[in-house]
Amino acid sequence: MELSPAGRWDDLPEDIALAVAAHLQEADVCALGGCSRSWRRACDADCIWERLFRCRWPAAVAEASASSSRVQGWKALYISQHRRMAVAISNVVEFVGSSLNNGSLESEYYLKAIADLALIPDIGFLDVQFFLFSRNHSAIINLIGLHYSIASLHVLPSEVSKALQAHRVSERIVCVNLLKLGRWFYGFRLPDEYESRKISVGELTMAEGAEILAILNRGAVHEVFRLRISLVNVDK
Repeated sequence: MELSPAGRWDDLPEDIALAVAAHLQEADVCALGGCSRSWRRACDADCIWERLFRCRWPAAVAEASASSSRVQGWKALYISQHRRMAVAISNVVEFVGSSLNNGSLESEYYLKAIADLALIPDIGFLDVQFFLFSRNHSAIINLIGLHYSIASLHVLPSEVSKALQAHRVSERIVCVNLLKLGRWFYGFRLPDEYESRKISVGELTMAEGAEILAILNRGAVHEVFRLRISLVNVDK
């Protein structure tokens, strides 16, 4: 395909360059914009970053549109919103890290982390992928992102599974430990029951993982006296 007499991508008409950039995601737009000055102009265009903003934070578009005339444009709005999300979600990650005890997290802290995520305005599935599905975080953080996406954002488990695979965290293993109080039987209390289940983060998006997610969602209530989530293969 001959793009111009010189055969250079830099010679593409502006409307075609914009059409190319409009089909890319954030990281690809930034990478393409670093190729040349002409591509930087195309990738910095307001229409490109408005589309990215609308896709990632649809609930925040109205407020952003009202303020877009007072700042440098949609790219500046996008960067500002991204930074706010990074700070808010990092606070949740730090809380989880400080609540870990020898690689285990009690259910009350696990559920608090999910509740704290729900308090972050405009947080969406792309934010979860950016900040919680990272291999730089533990499998427990990945699990919290998974659980929040399915239970609070109502993302289809199949879509969550694809995202986990794309970020190469689906094979990580967690261990769910339950201590159940012994039942009373004809005036005698039966021994307490201890249950431990190891499962990959990816399997939690499948049918066999639904029961475990339901247990995690309930926390330590009724017959479950204690519920903990532990890391397995911490070095991975």
